[in-house]
Amino acid sequence: MRICFFFIVLLTLNSCSSSSGKEINNQLFKLSSLKSIFNQIEIDNFEKACDGYYENMNLIKLNCLDSISNNFVNSVNRYKVIKKSKDSFILNYQLLSKNLTLEQTQLHFLEQDITNDLIPLDSIVFFLEKEKQNLNTISDEMNNVVSLYDEIINTHDSLYLVIKELAKNNCY
Repeated sequence: MRICFFFIVLLTLNSCSSSSGKEINNQLFKLSSLKSIFNQIEIDNFEKACDGYYENMNLIKLNCLDSISNNFVNSVNRYKVIKKSKDSFILNYQLLSKNLTLEQTQLHFLEQDITNDLIPLDSIVFFLEKEKQNLNTISDEMNNVVSLYDEIINTHDSLYLVIKELAKNNCY
């Protein structure tokens, strides 16, 4: 009877160990996917959009009078999304970059600790859950950064030439 009990305990501990290895691999895969999305953000396009915004705003400030068309004013107000979103994007992008690197390190060390039996078996689930929560937070941050990026790039793409032409036609 003792041998049977010992065998069941050993089998349970072994299954916990292998499932934690699978969970680490799943989290590493998710992190890799998030890094891939992060690497698709083209900072050159972001900088081009910001530079274009400031170029057009300087053109407007230097050459436009107070009495201009409603279409022009509405377009400029929509275009100001770039200015409003720029600082938030930069901050969130930098934090996301650091968090991705930190999470990669965390998962690597957790995997080593589990492999080297440095974490008690009853605590492995706790640490895996913490890393899972961290990945969910990073995923939410990624959604925020990508949304800001898309908003800035789409605004620039749709309004840069429109503002430039309206400024040429409505300003001196």
